[in-house]
Amino acid sequence: MKNPEEGLKKPKKNLLVKVIAIAIAVVVIGVVIYEMLPYVLPKPAPVQTLEVYPGPSGPANSDHLLGGCVIGEANTTGLSGSKVAAMDTFISYMLSPPVQFACEKATGFIPISSHNTSVMPADLYKGSTTVDITYFTSISPSDYTFTKSMVNAFNSHYTNIKVTSKDEVATSIITGVESDIGAKTTTPIVVSIDNLDIGVLAYHHFLANMNYNGTLNAQSVMPAHVIPSIVKLTNYTSTVFAGSIPFITQIINTPLVWIDQTALKAAGISKEPQNYTALLSDAKTLFNKYHRGMINFQGHGGASTATELYQLFVQFGGNPVMFNSTHDVSAMYYVYNLSKYFSPEYKTSYWASYKGLAANKYTMMDYQWPGSVDLKTVGMNTTQISGSNSVLNVSIKALSEGVFIRDPVPWIGHWQTLMDNVWTSLILDGHSQNYTTISSALNSVNSQMFNYLVANYNLTVAHDYEKGMYKPIIV
Repeated sequence: MKNPEEGLKKPKKNLLVKVIAIAIAVVVIGVVIYEMLPYVLPKPAPVQTLEVYPGPSGPANSDHLLGGCVIGEANTTGLSGSKVAAMDTFISYMLSPPVQFACEKATGFIPISSHNTSVMPADLYKGSTTVDITYFTSISPSDYTFTKSMVNAFNSHYTNIKVTSKDEVATSIITGVESDIGAKTTTPIVVSIDNLDIGVLAYHHFLANMNYNGTLNAQSVMPAHVIPSIVKLTNYTSTVFAGSIPFITQIINTPLVWIDQTALKAAGISKEPQNYTALLSDAKTLFNKYHRGMINFQGHGGASTATELYQLFVQFGGNPVMFNSTHDVSAMYYVYNLSKYFSPEYKTSYWASYKGLAANKYTMMDYQWPGSVDLKTVGMNTTQISGSNSVLNVSIKALSEGVFIRDPVPWIGHWQTLMDNVWTSLILDGHSQNYTTISSALNSVNSQMFNYLVANYNLTVAHDYEKGMYKPIIV
């Protein structure tokens, strides 16, 4: 610790003069050397420009996978119209721009509305008795902190409705709703859940029809200025569920492509690839420049890898649920060829991390989810992706190009396992399989899926599967 007396001592005058003279001499000599020998000094490292864009489009389309959560109501059979109105009020509130844009700021998830307004929905419940609603969510603890604050704000504003929120894993929510309906003691329940996990509830008719729910239809519950593709998706859902709309998109997460523009330009690539032909060409160019694979693809197995492949298959015009349509096979041929230029990190990368991009381990992170990720904590210079190139604006641009969701069939988990298995055998195991075995490998998992449906559901479901009746919900 500094001695408090040191600040009171004054240096001798002649010593101070000598020190100043020496300092001036050092500066002068340094300037002379710099002017004479500028070529010896190291140049400052170039500023790395990291950006994000919607990504390349496939031979068939540029539709983007829609992730995030959907919101719905437990089957309202037996509930009074006033209690349904109370649930509708709460859903309108959670979908409103003030809540949605506050959610985007806190979590990174994209609002369903393209305009932020201060308009709050009306209180549709006019009764004097307080309605109690249980609200289930299945989100991360950090995101739940925000959700809980919004629920508290709702309870303060709508004093005749009391919402109790609970954050639980998706399987617990499904079990709880099933038990409540099975006991025929249905109480007001609203659920926010991943758009895949909603499948069990939707296909088993455990959710209310929000196309007409006694008080409002789905479009009336949604706010103004909803992104057009989301409106279309909501309407199209009714064709999948026989006229019913069992859920509405609540918070959006769509995978984007993250790039190091500095590294691209250094390799002679002037702009990001707009299609998969250009991506393969750029991948080769980057490999020749940096002598290693510079395209990162989340390919270490698990549901996330299956999700990556799902989007790619759709953009090639396939039906990934079936595995082996002509376009599915073409997509797998393509990714097999592209995998030769994968960064070594593809075997360990996870959607929540982009650190390798900022550390020059790879130049492109192919289709990763931005929602619920604090970019500053993973090495991204957020000032480089601000303004028109912000994650929010790029996401909205991607959504305007077209969206789709995976058909949330109850057996999607087994599909993911099979897709992961074929990926592992064809790609992850170091190309141990021959290129010519791709088609037969996809035919094999198609047969396995068919047999699984026969054993665990029935022959009708299996045949509907083979007819292509289960497919991406695209608008």
